[in-house]
Amino acid sequence: MIYVQNNNARIAILKEISDTISSTDNPDSITNLVLKLGLDYTTARHGSVLLLDDKGELAVRAARGINPDVIPSIKIKIGEKICGRVAKEKTPLLVRNINTDYRTGRSGNGRYKTDSFICCPILMRDNLLGIINIADKADGTPFTEEELDLIKILAGQTAISLGYARLSAELRSTALKLDERNRAMIDSERSRSEFAAAMSHEFRTPLNSIAGAAYYLKKEKVSPADQKEFARIISAEIKKLTGLLDGVLDFSLLEKEEHILERKVLNFRDVLRELITSKTVKDILARNNISISASCPETLPFMVGEEVRLIQAFTHLIDGIGKYASAGDSIALTAACRNTSIQILMLIKGRRVPETELPFLFDNRSPWTDMNEIKSRLRFYLAKNTIEMHKGSVSVLNAPGGISIEVTFPRHAKEQRDARINELANLLLCFTAETMNLNKCSLMLKDELTGELVIKSAIGFDEDIIRKTRVRTGDNIAGRVAADKKPLLIEDIERHPGVGRKNSLQYTTKSLLSLPIFLNRSVIGVLNLNNKASGLPFDGKDLYFASALTERISRIIEKTLKEDVTDSEFKTAVKNLETLLYAEHQYRKKNGELSTVITGLMRQMRRSEDEISSALYSAAFYDLGLTQIDERILMKPGKLSPVEEKIIKTHPFPSVGLIDYLEGDDSVKNAILHHHERFDGLGYPDGLQGARIPFLSRVLGVADAYTAMTSDRPYRKAFSKKEAKDRIKAGGGKQFDPDIVDAFLEIT
Repeated sequence: MIYVQNNNARIAILKEISDTISSTDNPDSITNLVLKLGLDYTTARHGSVLLLDDKGELAVRAARGINPDVIPSIKIKIGEKICGRVAKEKTPLLVRNINTDYRTGRSGNGRYKTDSFICCPILMRDNLLGIINIADKADGTPFTEEELDLIKILAGQTAISLGYARLSAELRSTALKLDERNRAMIDSERSRSEFAAAMSHEFRTPLNSIAGAAYYLKKEKVSPADQKEFARIISAEIKKLTGLLDGVLDFSLLEKEEHILERKVLNFRDVLRELITSKTVKDILARNNISISASCPETLPFMVGEEVRLIQAFTHLIDGIGKYASAGDSIALTAACRNTSIQILMLIKGRRVPETELPFLFDNRSPWTDMNEIKSRLRFYLAKNTIEMHKGSVSVLNAPGGISIEVTFPRHAKEQRDARINELANLLLCFTAETMNLNKCSLMLKDELTGELVIKSAIGFDEDIIRKTRVRTGDNIAGRVAADKKPLLIEDIERHPGVGRKNSLQYTTKSLLSLPIFLNRSVIGVLNLNNKASGLPFDGKDLYFASALTERISRIIEKTLKEDVTDSEFKTAVKNLETLLYAEHQYRKKNGELSTVITGLMRQMRRSEDEISSALYSAAFYDLGLTQIDERILMKPGKLSPVEEKIIKTHPFPSVGLIDYLEGDDSVKNAILHHHERFDGLGYPDGLQGARIPFLSRVLGVADAYTAMTSDRPYRKAFSKKEAKDRIKAGGGKQFDPDIVDAFLEIT
């Protein structure tokens, strides 16, 4: 037992806690570090850290001494069981003997060596984040008040780290949004240039007609009939110009708005929160000396839309309606669900819009008398335009209580489902491109009405191609893959049997890989991979990995199409994929030799094709958790401190956590979690020994050690291949599985 005898020792422990859990912003890293520190300080053998999930229940995020198979099913409601009661009361609990402590209301169940435990809430400004449980001291003695104090301190530091982690996640999400907007702006520059060229031609034609008619009218001898005809021409061409000017106005007005982004599933509560806290709205309110209040029920269903556009639309409405407010007024904004629609009401009590203005409030074609009126009408017009783009409606009336603006957005199940699929398709394709280092790829799904393959998401293709591409089953390469229900690897499209066509200029390589996407054994789409950034052709290793990844994509799409996936669960899935994509973007450990060694090992040991695929897939993500650790630790040129070693040894947990949503195969998760176990039982995180270590973990262990030894590190130069082989051989039966070592020596 570690017994804190003086303040110096206590300060040392506090410093270790702070240094350790402040080194990462990943919740899985934080919770596992916290648990290890708690167990180390109290010499306990069992424990867990539970965090609140999206449903408000406590779910296990880190555990020791609990059967891994039952962890996913552990969900504790606030107020239930001992843990739930501690969460509800937000008060730490130290139990020296569960059999005699009346507060527990239960007796021991024999699972633990002792009947003493600590249960401590993790609180941030009195808001519950989770619970730390510590039980079963190694020496059999009960826990002490001093140990409870340490766990309370640990819980406090955990709350700070989790708060920082959430902030980091929000910043990453914001960065992704900004990146999307930037890409949209770049694309729109091209559209603007094309529009300007087209308008130049369109304006020139009527102007030439007017100029010609005016020229003849200037002549002295023009018959009345000709005068009438030339006047008709001028009148007609002026109408054309008016229409063109309206078109230019519409285009320029919309260009002043944020550029159109892809529609996504949105929580209107988030839209409303960002709206009323935005600097633009605050400036509008300050300028008019008015205020705003908002009410939105937590049960409000999600909607489909473009967040930026919606915020701008309501900003325009607030700005426009402010004209009719007086100093001190307040705009009351309320949102509610009405059967199959979402309704938003804006009300200024006791005010009215002049009856002469009311019919023209949203009409940009009505006569304008001054610049202020022009600006006001434009705001309402832009808001109406955006709302109608979302298939909604907007109206204004002088209600008994004051000026009332009503905005209604219909909710369609199919539209919501399509938006979910589109959002996931974009994330999954970006992740595929990142993991395989691709410059061009696309994800196609079948149109429900025609059965044709259409592009749902693409990278590196022109918008025109994305919009127009439709492929029937059996046609072209994607159609053949859909018809044959099996992947197609082409190393050279100009020489491949049955294809043999000239490579298109839009592709920088002649190689491609297309794989079918399944739903209940039926093909519903195709994943097309092109243009490896390296310029190399696709090979068998790419096929193995892409096949495994496509299986996961198929599973996610199938899960998303189910009706029982709630809006909250879907948004959690999106956040998980965004976090995974960000981590993959940061991941540097993409060693081509690693996949070569693993493929050779698996074939040498006569493993099945599916096992080879799983091994290569696992190898792509097994050290992804290193991206969640402070770069200064990873790049440290000298020996790691004990605290830094603890931090490094937690990286398998975030590796598993990052791929959790993507991965439905527990064997892959276990392979990643245990790839640092040693054959002699001295490894981590669980000290597994011999055959208890998953086979894929043992393979990864050898391949990882070899590629690490033959690569430069901040603290040493690379070993020669011979020296690395000798070290692997010497580690047989100790660090490594001797059978896998023998196979390794055969292939190297």
